[in-house]
Amino acid sequence: MSVLLLLPLLVLSPALAAHALWRWLSLRRPAIHRSGRVTLVMPLTGPAPGLEALVAAFAAQTLPPRRLVIGIESKADPAAARVRALAATAPFPLEIRFGGPAERCGQKNANLIAAFAAIDAEDDAVVMCDADIRPQDWWLSAAATPALAGTHDVVTGFRWQLLDGRGLVGHLVAWLDRMAATLIAPPRFGLVWGGTVGLSRRALAVLDLPRLLADTLVDDLTIGQAARARGLRIMSRGALTVPTPSEGSAGSQLRFIRRQLQIVRVCNPRGWAVVMVLFHLMAGSWIAAALLLPDPIAVAALLLAAACGLLRACAQWRIGARVGVQDPPRGSAGQAVLGALPVLPDLLACALGWTMLRSRRMRWRHVEYEITGVNRVRVVARAG
Repeated sequence: MSVLLLLPLLVLSPALAAHALWRWLSLRRPAIHRSGRVTLVMPLTGPAPGLEALVAAFAAQTLPPRRLVIGIESKADPAAARVRALAATAPFPLEIRFGGPAERCGQKNANLIAAFAAIDAEDDAVVMCDADIRPQDWWLSAAATPALAGTHDVVTGFRWQLLDGRGLVGHLVAWLDRMAATLIAPPRFGLVWGGTVGLSRRALAVLDLPRLLADTLVDDLTIGQAARARGLRIMSRGALTVPTPSEGSAGSQLRFIRRQLQIVRVCNPRGWAVVMVLFHLMAGSWIAAALLLPDPIAVAALLLAAACGLLRACAQWRIGARVGVQDPPRGSAGQAVLGALPVLPDLLACALGWTMLRSRRMRWRHVEYEITGVNRVRVVARAG
């Protein structure tokens, strides 16, 4: 019986460590570069404190963007004034499109729909992006080249949480999010990350994004599932591991990771259930091992899990370094501690899962939504 209780530690811990090591060893920066006219599409809201740095990062790309089209809710949004101030000095055109207040979809989707109205026949490809990324100088080429070359229709990656200035909560959130980044799913699952989505002209024609996004909460999972259903070629590109700062305070970071899990629950309930079962199995196995001490098998299981967690932390550090992200010493030390005690992020994920079981509401930025299904979204409140 004790062996059965410890199986998650004895089996899943080595499997996760092996996958993280494989991900590091197989990761390569892109070797092929194609030129073309690529428009960036980005939704934006609020004060956007990092906007200048982001525009500078876009200007430094090895594949220069044709323009940046920004979707904003209204002229009253502080983001509009920020963009207008930057437009005069940006080395490429900045265009603003206003989506208006959303009613039956996510506000981000309404902003994206407005921005996509600017796409024209001069665009060879489009790359969607989020405003909180800090991309490497080869990022746009990596996202657009497969679409420009005609080998893939949808190209995506995942964010890589930066560790600067994080406390315990921030490190727990970063561990969970980096775990997701390491476990990039095969294209057949249709998982897409909205922080970076390269789209070919064929994808733009087949997906009809203004119609697709008009009654859903999120853009990325909706696009991924539709692309898979319509036979488009999806590429989950390991090189598109994109540096992303934290959400700010500990409370903001907790709300961020809870929102990510809640989005998965809404858009992919089966996937969410599998994830929750695995987290509960791991957390339960840790607790069982602690209660069974000093049983030799329990000691061995705990030592194995700690060693595998440290290997995962090391692999994640190497993955970041390979894509140009060097963790600060304190950040590396914090992740190493969680590697030796991964029960802490496992328990956090379990707790967050329980908080959303009966909840049909989600707050995202300044908007609160009621969600009763994938295509049943209603705005119920706005702040400001």
